[in-house]
This record gives sequence, C-alpha cells and structure tokens, in this order.
Amino acid sequence: MDYQGQKLAELAYYWIIIIFGGIGWLWGFYEKNFMYTFNAWAVGVVISVVLCVPDWPWFNRNPVVWWNGQTRKSSSTKESGSSKATKSKVKNKAK
Repeated sequence: MDYQGQKLAELAYYWIIIIFGGIGWLWGFYEKNFMYTFNAWAVGVVISVVLCVPDWPWFNRNPVVWWNGQTRKSSSTKESGSSKATKSKVKNKAK
C-alpha cells in the first residue's frame, strides 16, 4: 500500500464509521433503543475493516520509487588543480 493509498484507506474508514454511527444514532433515537445504534455502528466497522484493511489494488495507484542501491561514480576522485591548492593551504594553516 502506497502513501496515497494509506490516506485513502484512513479517510474511507473514518467516513464509513461516522456515517453508519450517525445513521445508527438517529435510528436508535427514533426507536428509543440503543441496540439499533450499536448494531449500525458495528455494521459500519465491519464494512470499513473489509474495505480498508486488505491491500486492495486501488490502494496501490501511486507506487513509491525506491533507490536501487547503485551509486554513481563521484567526481571527487578527479580533483582540479585549484581545489588541490586550496587543500594544501588549509593543511599549512593548521600546522
């Protein structure tokens, strides 16, 4: 799961729980039974877990490009004459 997929999963989980909890609260308030509220919230949790926990393909739309471990040859091995002179001056000052 990539970073954008994690964000999508978190938002989906959040909104599913809020929507089912709100509908359940209204239903339970109207029927004057807290069990309806709890059942609606529990259904929302189950649906959100099924949709958000597995690594579904729609969570992998923006794959992370990882460094392959190979380095380029650095140009520091080919020092120019001016940088050699500067390094020697610094060494002389340190003495």
